[in-house]
Amino acid sequence: MENSAAAGAFHWLNEDGVHVAAIAGICKNAGKTTLLNHLLARYGNEGWGVFSTGIDGEETDTVFRTPKPRVNLAAGQFFCCDTTTLESHGAAVAILEKTTVGTATRQLWLARTVIPVQTEITGPGSVTDQIAVLERMQALGAKKVLIDGSLDRKSIALSPAVDAVAILIGASFGSVAAIAGEIRRLELLNHIPASGKITADPEDHWQLLDSEDILILERNGWSQTGISSLLGCEAELKRLLAEKPAALYIPGALTDAVYARIRDQLLQAGTRVILRHPDCLKLSLAKLEQFIRDFSPTALIPFKIRTFALNTQAVGNQNIDAEEFRARLRREFPRLNLPDIRELEL
Repeated sequence: MENSAAAGAFHWLNEDGVHVAAIAGICKNAGKTTLLNHLLARYGNEGWGVFSTGIDGEETDTVFRTPKPRVNLAAGQFFCCDTTTLESHGAAVAILEKTTVGTATRQLWLARTVIPVQTEITGPGSVTDQIAVLERMQALGAKKVLIDGSLDRKSIALSPAVDAVAILIGASFGSVAAIAGEIRRLELLNHIPASGKITADPEDHWQLLDSEDILILERNGWSQTGISSLLGCEAELKRLLAEKPAALYIPGALTDAVYARIRDQLLQAGTRVILRHPDCLKLSLAKLEQFIRDFSPTALIPFKIRTFALNTQAVGNQNIDAEEFRARLRREFPRLNLPDIRELEL
């Protein structure tokens, strides 16, 4: 039986507005494939699709040489795989199409299961190509798509294409105290609101999304700064802030070191801070709390985390007591459900 903390933790998958959901972990071996299998078994049906931003469902972990779960697909479900995997299934799957996003050494295919299979899934390495695979899968008939992703800029999990995210909190991350700090950090990022309408020009939102450079908002609209990274450009940014622009758009990373150098000038300018995504804030917990308190930032793409789930099994790290791990985190975060994937029905 499932623990009470697990009941209803993922019911948002049934919502009409959730067409694409990503699963991401805070560390390697966080248990994403185990959770993916649970969601497919509990909520999935014919017409659902899955793919990965890496390779998942392989039989053995490449680092620790430990067994890993295969991806369990029911009949009539879509998936992305490479040529070797496709050939291994024979008549158990129907080939839908050869994708245009493979490489010279690794061709990717979209297929649909004819009967239930245990498989390996994969996908392309860039966000642009991941979105292309998603759109093709949907065009071929996938009703909902689950993506085994990651928390980085090369993953679709942080793009506007995703409607919801489930985060795996793996015991392999480190101590319970370190894990609690990471949950707090992600919670803060998840509560950074969407920017909404910034100016009267409806094209502004897309201009910002397309920009890899920092922009400033002046009377005549958004202006390019020529700065692609805050690191090493603090003096130039301070000069721009001295003009007190209405808003500053940050598409890349803001670290503790850079923040310490520009904070006073940013406060004096009274400039609104707009992020591409909350994950741009690569700040320690204390600095993140200070930054949010000082500037109330908004983001073009909000985080959309719907569930934090635990994996009490530590792979490649010192084993911890599962009961103590669960109990401590659930006491510390009573507002979160925090189901343990080891308690889920599979």
